[in-house]
Amino acid sequence: MKKLMSLLLVALMVLSLAAFASAEEEGTWKVAILTGTVSQGEEEFRAAEQAVETWGADHIITDTYPDNFASEMETTISKLVAFASDPDVKAIVMCQAVPGATAGFERIRGELGRDDILLIAGTPQEDPAVISAAADIVLYADEIGQGDSIMEQCAEWGIDVFIHYSFPRHMAMELIAGRHTLLQENAEALGIEFVDVTAPDPTAEAGVSASQQFILEDVPRQMETYAGQKVAFFTTNCGMQPALQTAVLDQPNAYYPLPCCPSPYHGFPSTLGLELEVGGDDVAALQAIAAALEEHDAVGRFSTWPSPVAMTIIEIGVEYAVDYINGDITSRNDADALLAKFEEKAPGAVLDNYTNAEGTTLENYYTILLGQVNFADYLPGGVNGPDAAAAEEAPAEEAPAEDAAAEEAPAEEAPAEDAAAEEAPAEDAAAEETTEA
Repeated sequence: MKKLMSLLLVALMVLSLAAFASAEEEGTWKVAILTGTVSQGEEEFRAAEQAVETWGADHIITDTYPDNFASEMETTISKLVAFASDPDVKAIVMCQAVPGATAGFERIRGELGRDDILLIAGTPQEDPAVISAAADIVLYADEIGQGDSIMEQCAEWGIDVFIHYSFPRHMAMELIAGRHTLLQENAEALGIEFVDVTAPDPTAEAGVSASQQFILEDVPRQMETYAGQKVAFFTTNCGMQPALQTAVLDQPNAYYPLPCCPSPYHGFPSTLGLELEVGGDDVAALQAIAAALEEHDAVGRFSTWPSPVAMTIIEIGVEYAVDYINGDITSRNDADALLAKFEEKAPGAVLDNYTNAEGTTLENYYTILLGQVNFADYLPGGVNGPDAAAAEEAPAEEAPAEDAAAEEAPAEEAPAEDAAAEEAPAEDAAAEETTEA
């Protein structure tokens, strides 16, 4: 009986491999994308939609994990397994890689025997060593590096107090905890008072609305406590960003150095009442945000990154997967190919391998760091302002008239010069010398 079962398993594996090979040969490959919903992560959701538009519904399939992913892990796992059960699916891009990602990937490799499938995890919420062992590539904003860049921005603003909102689930994550430690160390070095405030977890029973309400009520309390001082506010959670931005917006001494997932689209459109195409023209979006902030006298109190890191992770993850499926990339983890794609999509991006507290470098775990935005640069008169492009185009518009005048002048004088040249060769030679000089 055992022998018969073994033969059946071997036969099933052979048939599966044949189906996988057939799909690749016929060009019926698919890349599956799993993201959060609009309420938990609109940028990732829109990036998945854009991937469908770019590559077509025949090649891109999408789904979302539950809003309460912490308590509905099995649902997340089942969705990953369902993706891999389709023999045409050659790669899965998951962003954010919430709890359940590792277990789902392990079942795909183990129970389904899909060693052929490429697994890419973006913005993971599980231990780096664990998720990097399960995935082929892991991509994450450099949260620890933000401990430097955020405090550099605070020092430039002359911040007196730094308020850090989070909750136990997030603080148990290695990179978030690492950023927190570096923020504390830098704050101490700069003489900035560092204050930890525990907020409700948005995945708890009360949900996102309770967390947002807490932020809206706590910021004014903190401003009263630290009256007359410059106070910077930061939260580790996506769902809290609009509430924090709203609470800071009209407080003259309140500052907002960075969203947790840095981007022009993270919270800003809803906070400022802007209709921005998420993942559209980033410069135009920053110009619109700067103009709206100016109405609240808040241009010098807000910052972000110039490109949406979460959307970039999905876009590059899908492109990498397609190149891998088509044989243009032959390694599951090609660092040079990844870097080239980031340099194209987000010029100036710094891509590094993550090294954990024990000193172990994870070769397939990459962190991404971009520079801080000064919104004043995106106002009229700024280096990236709406009139900057017009100023660059102005000479190009005048050039035809100048060229035309330049072409006409010699044309009118030419006959006289030619006539003089025929009568006086010596004068012609002198004229040529004068022109060259």
